Amino acid sequence: CIMTKLEQITQQIESQKMPPVDKWKPKHHGKIDIEIDVQGQWFHEGQRIARDKLVALFSTILWHENNQYYLVTPAEKLLIKVGDVPYIIHQAELAEGTWVATTNTHEQVIISDLHRVELRQFQGQWIPYVNIRFDLWARVNRSIFYQWVELAIEDGEADSLELRSGNYVFEVAKA
Repeated sequence: CIMTKLEQITQQIESQKMPPVDKWKPKHHGKIDIEIDVQGQWFHEGQRIARDKLVALFSTILWHENNQYYLVTPAEKLLIKVGDVPYIIHQAELAEGTWVATTNTHEQVIISDLHRVELRQFQGQWIPYVNIRFDLWARVNRSIFYQWVELAIEDGEADSLELRSGNYVFEVAKA
């Protein structure tokens, strides 16, 4: 049985185990001097966290509620600062008519009803944001934004800047 590229990507995504952050209700609440800047870079006590694996690990225990971001473990829930959103989409690939987006923390999602796209204002411009999980979002980086706009212009009608990912249609810019 030869798997298609999209089937391989789907299997790879499904094999990534994520901690059950949504089920953890720790008693201890606090704060930690961790900040994610608008470029998606992580800082601890003002120093950039240079170890990608550590950032990737922390990103799996992120939680968002009441406009606040936390790192959550079974034992504690620690408030952190986030400049815009915790993730940046730095790669997007079209596989068999379906968009696969990769975040700055190497997490992949298939753009669909489950991982929807929404336009938001960022620095005075409408930019696509992708839902990664729960209420955690990723902003599409500039190069992917321009790529998507160009494809939407080529594929679409003059009054609509939309793309398709499988059966899911999403707006990439305000026309």
